Amino acid sequence: MSKSLSRREFLKGAAAGAAGLCASGFLSACADINVPEAESKTSDSTETAVAETTESPETTAAAAPVSNSGDYVLNAKNYNQTKWSFEIPPEPIPDSEIKETIEHDIIIIGAGMAGLVTMCSAMEKGADCYMFSASTRPYSRGGSNHAIGSKYQKAKGVKYDPEIAREIVKAEQTAGTYFMDKKKWERWINNSAESIDWTIDKMAAKGLKASLEPGYWDPDGTLTVPHASHNFYNDEQPFGALFGAPMQAQAYADTITDDYHGTIEYETVAKYLIRENNNTGRVSAVVAQRKDGSYVKYVGRKAIVMATGDFSTNHDMMAKYSPWAYEIFKDQLKTETNYDSGLDYDGLMPGDGQKMGLWVGAAWQKTFPNAPMINGGVSGPAHAVISNFWGLNVDIHGNRFQNEVTNFAYGAISLLQLPERTAYGIWGENYAYTQKEWEPFGHCIDEENGIKAYTPEEYIEQWKSRYMHSDTIEGLVDQFDMSEEDKKNCIETIKRYDQYARNGLDEEYHVNPDVLYPIEGPYYASKNTGATFLTVCGGLRTNEKMQVCDANDKPIEGLYNTGIMTGDFYANTYNFVMPGQNLGAVCGTLSYLLGRDLAEL
Repeated sequence: MSKSLSRREFLKGAAAGAAGLCASGFLSACADINVPEAESKTSDSTETAVAETTESPETTAAAAPVSNSGDYVLNAKNYNQTKWSFEIPPEPIPDSEIKETIEHDIIIIGAGMAGLVTMCSAMEKGADCYMFSASTRPYSRGGSNHAIGSKYQKAKGVKYDPEIAREIVKAEQTAGTYFMDKKKWERWINNSAESIDWTIDKMAAKGLKASLEPGYWDPDGTLTVPHASHNFYNDEQPFGALFGAPMQAQAYADTITDDYHGTIEYETVAKYLIRENNNTGRVSAVVAQRKDGSYVKYVGRKAIVMATGDFSTNHDMMAKYSPWAYEIFKDQLKTETNYDSGLDYDGLMPGDGQKMGLWVGAAWQKTFPNAPMINGGVSGPAHAVISNFWGLNVDIHGNRFQNEVTNFAYGAISLLQLPERTAYGIWGENYAYTQKEWEPFGHCIDEENGIKAYTPEEYIEQWKSRYMHSDTIEGLVDQFDMSEEDKKNCIETIKRYDQYARNGLDEEYHVNPDVLYPIEGPYYASKNTGATFLTVCGGLRTNEKMQVCDANDKPIEGLYNTGIMTGDFYANTYNFVMPGQNLGAVCGTLSYLLGRDLAEL
């Protein structure tokens, strides 16, 4: 990490009172997953069952034993011969039922951020594009766009370029155990400044202002990242960090239709791709269904681009490709799709593009499992944006369970491992005075976007209405949902932590002494159960040019995908260590480069 940003300078810009930022998760209890019974082939790709079992004389007898309950039992010999429902394509629509054929050089499926950026970039270079989308309007969610070396960062005196980012990128790729595709990362890192500068200009032309969110200061340096997330806002909606993306998407759509005279057709759902030469040649078209039930074929003379979002509302796909996240969140994930989903924590999209790609021979990404986007952690007054609460964290038995100084994504992962997936954050009123002022989440480096910072006294008043509190430790802990024995243990844990802080040495989890604070009354606490699940990342095997590939890593001619569905960009879990990476990288830079490349076909 560059030494140009001192701790004092970082704290001045990045300190944030993010109490309330980490929303409570809608968590369900664990349940055993039973292996579904084999069923007859169905053309309905949304059925939640294993749909077909392929048997051979060599494996049938030994590989498909049947349990006493009659369930089909998977084993090492037959597990990859069983097809899930989403792997079975629907029957083709008869030509007589296809009422219209629309032909352009480039057909883009999906009016989310990635599709819109791709089309805007391509049309700017003169490409002939047409877009259709299942949604009723342009859509996106959140608002943070991570970029490295933008003109806005330079104007604000933020030193951040690919050389400075080297340590951060290496830490991120290490966290993903190097499973991710470094070629795609290289394209993002080396082109993100150009991409975000282009975005800033496009947004300004439609009346949106840019702002720069605080980074994250880690006293140990491991997770530190400078001010890197750009968001966009206007006077009606100044909170760009959470709500800027829908306005950004609309601005791209307006640029496409008003400035470039392009067409975006809504409420039209893609059904399947057409690949020539008996599913071995070029992908040349896609069949879709409009709101009125009629079918239309979109022919792409040069390319079909899928930007259809994630697969979190497809329970079968979640169970196969992101099983640990599915086991935790399955009861909260909806089964009906809302193609206009915003910041919904019950699933987003049904994996339309991923399924269509599989049906024409695309391979799944190499990284397993697919990375979920989870956050939450332990809430409480925070010293850094997207922070886990840095005071005392305990489980339902009153025991500490981690070094508390981490971000809210890693904090959430730790919390999900706990009994009842529940934790408490505990602190004293003196914690308010560890900073001169507390800036709420959403504070940006933007003089026009002045968001009021709270004094310690003002912040304390907020705590009283938001959190459990008491004048005594015993009175505070008595409000916890713990057994009497666990409450006694919790009190001892609080006192032990307080003594560590006074001694300046955490003998258990070794919190950095710079942020190890005594716990002095009056006392406050938060209860945190579960975490938030927003999306699942990845899908089809994708090379650095955003071409969809088969099992031999050979690009399928004419077929591309981009955005959150890009395979092998993330690994393990989306961790927010580079905040705004998704919108900034796969939805932003890589989609911008894809549009430019397509225009040169």
